[in-house]
Amino acid sequence: MKDEMYISDKKIAKLAKRLSKTFTINEEEALELIYEEWDLVESLFHAHTKVKAVHSHLVDEINYTYRIA
Repeated sequence: MKDEMYISDKKIAKLAKRLSKTFTINEEEALELIYEEWDLVESLFHAHTKVKAVHSHLVDEINYTYRIA
């Protein structure tokens, strides 16, 4: 099926690294955040494919959802 998309561990690690810098948290906490919001992360990768774009949209969504900034 084309609807299912595999997201590599490398992309997840890059995203976690970017999130840890953005929110000044460690990479473990960033990974926890990614897996808490997995459905959103998956749909963003499906729509954008690039880690940089996914990071940007994910930060916007997290900020909106949790009212961080």
